[in-house]
Amino acid sequence: MYSHDLLDSATYGVMILIGVILVFMIVIAPLLTYRYLHLKTVPGPRWAPFTRLWLLRTLASEDSANIYKKVNQKYGPLARIGPNHVIVSEPEAIRNILGTHSAYTRGPWYNSLRLDPLNANLITERDESKHQKLRRRMAGGYSGKGIDSIEPIVEERIKEWINYIKNHVVSEDEGTVKFDMAPSVQYLTTDVISHLCFGHPFGFVKKHGDVHGFLNTLETRLPIIENLSVITELGHVLTLIAKIPFLNRMLLPQPTDTDGIGKIVGISKSVVDKRFAPNAKERNDILGSFIKNGIPREQIQSEITIALFAGSDTTASGLRGTLLHILSNPLVYWKLKKEIKDAEKEGRISNPILDSEAQKLPYLQACIKEGLRIFPPITALRERVVPEGGDTLLGHYLPGGTNVGINMAQSLLDPVFGADADVYRPERWLDQDPFRLEAMEKVHELVFGHGNTRCLGIRLAKMTLNKVLVTLLRDLNLTIASPIKPWNSRCHGIFFQRDFWLRITKGSDIES
Repeated sequence: MYSHDLLDSATYGVMILIGVILVFMIVIAPLLTYRYLHLKTVPGPRWAPFTRLWLLRTLASEDSANIYKKVNQKYGPLARIGPNHVIVSEPEAIRNILGTHSAYTRGPWYNSLRLDPLNANLITERDESKHQKLRRRMAGGYSGKGIDSIEPIVEERIKEWINYIKNHVVSEDEGTVKFDMAPSVQYLTTDVISHLCFGHPFGFVKKHGDVHGFLNTLETRLPIIENLSVITELGHVLTLIAKIPFLNRMLLPQPTDTDGIGKIVGISKSVVDKRFAPNAKERNDILGSFIKNGIPREQIQSEITIALFAGSDTTASGLRGTLLHILSNPLVYWKLKKEIKDAEKEGRISNPILDSEAQKLPYLQACIKEGLRIFPPITALRERVVPEGGDTLLGHYLPGGTNVGINMAQSLLDPVFGADADVYRPERWLDQDPFRLEAMEKVHELVFGHGNTRCLGIRLAKMTLNKVLVTLLRDLNLTIASPIKPWNSRCHGIFFQRDFWLRITKGSDIES
């Protein structure tokens, strides 16, 4: 009896094993084989062809930008990073993929950025005709055409910010007041964007802290959004939730929320509703430009909300990255301060400096270009989809439907920048022959995108960088308080930085 039971148990165990083997052979093995053969000629990390876990692990590391760079450095300008995902770093290939007439389209990656799962905005719209139509309507407002100058508003916000620094965090000779520049820069950029888009600053600089839990929400939600960009199936779940009213109210941000995304959406709705009121006074600003160009009310509400999220952090990262590299290179730091002082002495710049004047300071422009090249503000993959019928990219055939990620950080280390492309050296922008300089510019402009996806806020971003750096360095001395570890930086497609501790003193310390 006992041996009979053992025999039955053994038989049962063997049957289970046989079943597992059959399932593996019939279902799993063909699936894994297909996943491998799907893009078999494209090299990449060992396990990437079989599972998206490699991608998820990379995102969880909070160092994805550096990992992506290492992948293309090891495997070449086209590498496989998932069962249906590749990443490209060759600049000309990127230009072709993003070009106006490219057959590549925005992939499911963009769905993860939707504030409302049911409605797209300029960044997330995947329908090319809709995207181009919306882009044309919005371009005037961001470029400054047909509206009052945006520079006085930018200057007003910078003035408030620099006065805070001078009045609260300047160190005396005998002691040190350590100042975390990382969040402070974002307080400034968020107030600039909110003033331009909402008609008034949200008061980040005045409080010198988070307002409405906005920055905390951005830092806690973006890692989740990153995972949604890989596990795109979850996006369908969110869309389903959004269609069910009581689940929508329970689980998604609402305009009635007291903080976070919902609070910002509520403020956006209030501002837009006032501008669409029957007795509303027409204003010649960005919001007014959107209204004049026939953008619907709900769309405007979405656009100014996403502008706050997208514009404030990227500009802040560009400022922080450039400033860190200037302060980390004493020769660069003093050379830039001398250029500013000489220009001031010769009457070539005003106080406060005008953007047009800053554009004529060659070393300042070289420092900014080099800062954005070495530390680009956006490193998210922003995947495009290979068109139906497939395409051959850098010698590899990619089937239609393949997701192609853009490795912007590695593309900006292209050999066109020289053998020391990984080094912060502003002089490269000053000592090149015209043909090489043109080639460098062509690659560098990819920092702001290309074709129909080129950033509409370029003018505002560059203006902010120009004015802030000159305002900081003309009257103040800045030193890094902890050179061994100058900051804490975490990458989630954009950068979250903290503990960028500086010691700031008054005076230029430059001899004529």
